[in-house]
Amino acid sequence: MTVKELTIRRGDKRYPPQLKNIYQPPAQLYVYGNADLLSATNLLAVVGSRKATAYGAAAVKKLLTPTVRAGIPLVSGLAFGIDSMAHGVCVDNDTPTIAVLGSGLDDASLYPRRHLALARKIASQGGAVISEYPPGTPPYLGKFPARNRIIAGLARATLVIQAANRSGSLITARLALEGGKDVMAVPGAITDPLSNGTNQLIQQGAAPILTAQDILDYFGLTSQQALQAEHQFTAEQQLILSKLSADPQHIDDLVEQT
Repeated sequence: MTVKELTIRRGDKRYPPQLKNIYQPPAQLYVYGNADLLSATNLLAVVGSRKATAYGAAAVKKLLTPTVRAGIPLVSGLAFGIDSMAHGVCVDNDTPTIAVLGSGLDDASLYPRRHLALARKIASQGGAVISEYPPGTPPYLGKFPARNRIIAGLARATLVIQAANRSGSLITARLALEGGKDVMAVPGAITDPLSNGTNQLIQQGAAPILTAQDILDYFGLTSQQALQAEHQFTAEQQLILSKLSADPQHIDDLVEQT
């Protein structure tokens, strides 16, 4: 498909209405891909640690695969870890997703550089890669917290999966709350530093997300839609899943059990 690149300025008809009242609305958005997606009303922001563990990866797959199969597009930041995993779930399941950058959209500026191919896939599959910064703008540390207001502003709610006490993900959650949006969080072990932030969010009132249906309930989708998405496994996959637990297992032990 032909991917469009355009600039949407504040006041244009295609400027996302959700961004008009956020803190410092961007004066313009540079868009690579499907600009109409930016005005969707069922967007879910997903953010989390760049150093996501196996638990974080498993949570992304378990919670977000049924979510995107049920038709919920995700918004994230194309960063390493949870962000790129969330985008990947959308790409793998033919669901559009929005990546918000802290750099220019051009190939030389896009950050992280290793996600250039992912960005192209997002745009070619009906999603969008966007930035408030013009082409040629290199990534600077201060731009990433600033772009988080766009991530939170576009979405109806923000889901945090793994976050340390001080992290950009918690900044996104705070911006969502300040904008009157809902915040959700995936709980984790109290011994895991990457769960400190999410557990504290829950303690402070964020909705704990334990299953994909928790997300789908929020968007008013039926449990049947979730079941259809979550249980498309072969008999062998079901056997392996039945032997898995929350605790790590050696692959040899898993082989012996199955």
